[in-house]
Amino acid sequence: MKNLIRIIAIIICFPVIYSCNKGFDKLNINPNNPTELDASFLFTSAQFGTHGATLETEPTIVQQFVNPFSGVTSAFNFNQVNQTYTVQKWNAEYTGTNTGATSSSGPVQLLVQILSQLKGNAARTNLYNEARIWKAYQFMMLVDTYGNVPYSEAGQAYLSNVLTPKYDNQAVIYTDLIKEVTEATAALDPSKDIVKADVFYGGNIAQWKKLGYSLLLRLGMRYSKIDPGKAQTIVQAAVAGGVMTSNADNCYLKYNTTYVNPVSQSITAIANTYYLAAPFVDQLKNSGDPRLKFIAGKYANPLAAPTTVPDTTSANQFGLPIGYSSATLPTAPGFRGANGSGFNYSQVNYSIFGSLTAPQFFITYAQTQFLLAEAAFRGWITGGSTADVYYANGIRGAMDQWTTYNAAAIIPLATQNAFINNPVNAYNSANALNLINTQYWVASWGNGAEAFANFRRSGFPALSPNTIPGQSITGGFVRRFVYPTLELSANLTNYQAAVADNGGPDNMDTRIFWDK
Repeated sequence: MKNLIRIIAIIICFPVIYSCNKGFDKLNINPNNPTELDASFLFTSAQFGTHGATLETEPTIVQQFVNPFSGVTSAFNFNQVNQTYTVQKWNAEYTGTNTGATSSSGPVQLLVQILSQLKGNAARTNLYNEARIWKAYQFMMLVDTYGNVPYSEAGQAYLSNVLTPKYDNQAVIYTDLIKEVTEATAALDPSKDIVKADVFYGGNIAQWKKLGYSLLLRLGMRYSKIDPGKAQTIVQAAVAGGVMTSNADNCYLKYNTTYVNPVSQSITAIANTYYLAAPFVDQLKNSGDPRLKFIAGKYANPLAAPTTVPDTTSANQFGLPIGYSSATLPTAPGFRGANGSGFNYSQVNYSIFGSLTAPQFFITYAQTQFLLAEAAFRGWITGGSTADVYYANGIRGAMDQWTTYNAAAIIPLATQNAFINNPVNAYNSANALNLINTQYWVASWGNGAEAFANFRRSGFPALSPNTIPGQSITGGFVRRFVYPTLELSANLTNYQAAVADNGGPDNMDTRIFWDK
């Protein structure tokens, strides 16, 4: 880990490829430096730079988390557009920063550079194809968040002098992502170069293949409500290729006290403003979920929560109700009162989930099993396990995953089986889609981008819209993020074309193509 941190520090210190979408009028002093760095170092930085949704963004939309305080942080809890939050993924992915300043390169720029540098290099074919797979992951997140985005011309400022990249059609991007992931995964070869700088698997080709096909499965399932036939074809190809088979295949980032989890770091400074949302806590409590104690905690002083041992007793956990601000919360039914500098509701368990060394997951075995459960229920895959078996495997995988956060966070098999057999959770075909996708929602806690995407795709869990007045949406839930305002001045013509092609105005009501 220390060596990887040194690598990242070296990369950040280099003035790498300047932004494809920010600071178009600024040239780096020496744009040739990236070519002097080994591509494997760039790959490490691209992996670590992958955006993880902060809890005030997608997790707030899907009612896992809430900040009830208005002001500069007013955003998705109030159904309001706040560029501080809507630009985070765009800036992190394209420029490597959430502030709008061009300081270092984001994963998109780094991966585009790697592909340009290694194309046709037979000696480094695995790094080349791993970069293709991970680039596809970045653009899947970007499309799922914004719709049309710069794709074919992204990251081409230095390589091709493209300073104002066009936005590609989102459905066309998805088609190319499927092609890229399919070809790149099939081309991985254990007899060729092994990428030791790979922080996910240390270059293990078998696991990269499972990652690629699990990503392909996720891509395929996005088509479930707009083109079931296409979804089935892609899903079958992914299953035939071989998806993740255990938690050992999980794709995630590890952190330590030097290089900390940025999502955890973002909620430690003013902890008294951050709470778990009632729908999420209620789901965990009402289903007897043993994961609740790893996720939630009560504290005598909410502001001191990050440095305090939490009360994790299930009966004492209460999520903050949806539809209230800090000013109106006292009018909520069953209001639990103030608590020191905050409110008497559950916060994040800062000893486990909220730890600065907690991992950050992107694609997991548990999520993969739940997608297979839905595919099996729909009759898209046969000959393997049945939907109920995939469903149970997903729950067990998601529960076992907690030992990655803390070795002591063990949920015994007997406890897992009791949860699975509880009538509240037990699989039944009449309620299969709700059960599967509600568990996907729980398993995606901490992976906000995926929780938000799957909620829009599946419609589950069945959440009630946030009714805070003065909202900026009309359809009940946020469906996409708006583009950065800087695009209106730096890339106006392409921005306008993208808004028109998205099929609606640049607001939070316009849906992504697979969410029609």
